[in-house]
Amino acid sequence: MLIHSHPLFRIYFGDSKDELFAKDYASLPKDKKIYELEQFSRLKKLIQVETLIFLHQMHGAQGLVVDSMEQAKKIKSFTINGDYIVTNVKRVGIGVMTADCLPIVFFDKRNQALGIAHAGWRGSAKQIAAKVIGSMQESFGSQVDDLMIIIGPSAKVCCYKVSDSFIENIEDFEFLDRVLQRRSDGLYFDLPMFNVAILEELGVKRESIQLKYNDCTMCGQLFFSYRRDGKEGGRQMTVACLT
Repeated sequence: MLIHSHPLFRIYFGDSKDELFAKDYASLPKDKKIYELEQFSRLKKLIQVETLIFLHQMHGAQGLVVDSMEQAKKIKSFTINGDYIVTNVKRVGIGVMTADCLPIVFFDKRNQALGIAHAGWRGSAKQIAAKVIGSMQESFGSQVDDLMIIIGPSAKVCCYKVSDSFIENIEDFEFLDRVLQRRSDGLYFDLPMFNVAILEELGVKRESIQLKYNDCTMCGQLFFSYRRDGKEGGRQMTVACLT
């Protein structure tokens, strides 16, 4: 577990110690709030939130705009389909669940708005990072020059082996030489760099993209990994909030 602390926002990067499994969180009783579950309740103290929002992730590029605390408190987590959330409301925790996919946090320092995305290879190929920025621009007037991007743990090129046919999913992008590595035993995909390349094409400055939390989820047992653990594996959460 790591916490990125900033005067205007906080991010919680979880790991396998969170012990989160879909059977425990994806089918909550109607009368139970997510932050009443033990695995989530400590976040209220750690990052000081009043409520938590997670979507039912679809490996796509659709999302949700949250612009009031009243709206935020009415949302039942894991019931709305989508893979990103943007907000300008303080003390609302917006989160994603990952286990090899990339959690990306977007912070607009000028307008004090926040976004978070669940970016697997499918969502990344659909340019979910661009969709988040577009949503923040439309909803909060965000500008690319004011954005800070923080990228969390994911499968990395050291371990992320793909089939040769995988190239067909991303062949329209001009930066393939930056995100694919051919080795003696096959082809490896650089998911974080794929998203960095998209962000840079949008005009985000490289120095505004932080990768220090981008540990590999497949190396060791610190994080859950879908590719290593299979369908029964757990998930780690990334939660961000404005303070």
